[in-house]
Amino acid sequence: MARKSDILQKIDRNIGKKIKSRRIFLGMSRQELAEKMAITQQQIQKYETGINRISASRLLGLAEALGVTITYFYDNLTSNVAEEMSEEGQRMCIEVARNFMKIDNKGFKSAINNLVKTLSEASEA
Repeated sequence: MARKSDILQKIDRNIGKKIKSRRIFLGMSRQELAEKMAITQQQIQKYETGINRISASRLLGLAEALGVTITYFYDNLTSNVAEEMSEEGQRMCIEVARNFMKIDNKGFKSAINNLVKTLSEASEA
């Protein structure tokens, strides 16, 4: 069984990765987020890597600055902390999401969604 501090560190890293992913998705630099939060970009980097733990009030401020609810940071989080996605996988997901949001045609979006569902089901089989 993992020590309590190991679990807490994994949670801190998981929350940090969600901060970074959302920031990148919004096309926001660390400096821009830091200015919104009135802290240094180095502090944002420490939050994103899980080096520094984030207080509840600061996490609420980050949620507001990133346009999400505070629960966003805890979605899909279990006491065991789910397997972490590779950084390359995260970057690809963000890139796909950005490109998807640029598509105006609802039919194209639906077709892409169906394609992804089909491919994911085929890889599970």
